[in-house]
Amino acid sequence: MEDRILFMVFNGEIKFLQHSSMDHKEWYLSLGGNMDEYDNMIRGFIMDSKIIFFKANLNYDKEVIDFATKMGLIMKTQLNHPEYKICCGINPGQDGAKWEPILTINEEDLAGYESEEEKQKREEKEKQKEQLEQAIQHTDSGPILEFKNDVESKEFIHYATIFTLILLGVAILAKVVLISQKTLMLSSRWNMILLLGQVASFVLTIVGYQKKMSKTKIFALAASIFSIILFDLVDVIIGVLNFLFTLDQNYIIKLMSLPKKIGEFIKQKRQKKM
Repeated sequence: MEDRILFMVFNGEIKFLQHSSMDHKEWYLSLGGNMDEYDNMIRGFIMDSKIIFFKANLNYDKEVIDFATKMGLIMKTQLNHPEYKICCGINPGQDGAKWEPILTINEEDLAGYESEEEKQKREEKEKQKEQLEQAIQHTDSGPILEFKNDVESKEFIHYATIFTLILLGVAILAKVVLISQKTLMLSSRWNMILLLGQVASFVLTIVGYQKKMSKTKIFALAASIFSIILFDLVDVIIGVLNFLFTLDQNYIIKLMSLPKKIGEFIKQKRQKKM
């Protein structure tokens, strides 16, 4: 047994001893162990491709079996020998006969045991998870809303101010009509909150454009939300137009040029028929 490795559980930690002439008791004492606790201390040998756990007199009990079952796979991993057998107790034999373990724990009974199928599934899941994480890391995730207007441009500020003033004017005019037709009830607290929120947001948007405030787009988006939540057709259209303009004024420019393009298309069709 010259090539054996000793191990023991000392102060809650598994310690190993190799290439030493000391036995477990001498090693235990050198660590400052209390001999009153020695017989009940779990220790063992690693030899002949086996990890053997035992207590006093090379015997084992339920505590030894439970500990070997719990720590067997972990120790095999630490030693980098997954083929080792986990055993309990030793029969020293007679007249120099080879020492043999008394109990060998089945591989599938060890804590954390995986069958080949389970291992393959786990490794496949880990591989898929790793691939997903790598894909997320390499994804150029831009902002949810991309604002493309040049808010520093004097031309844009002028155009945006006029556009927002028109929307505000149409919104107020629509409210006057709705109130006169008794379609919009100002006695409703909810209606008043939405109406004041819409007007205030548009006013703040205009001020924000003029002063080049960084929060202007937030005011503009708030105005769109208040308008849409009013659920009146005119206000919904106002909210959508303002939202598109806040993202990119070119959306509105294209919408405004659409009737002209339709007119030119119809004119061309008529000329071809003639």
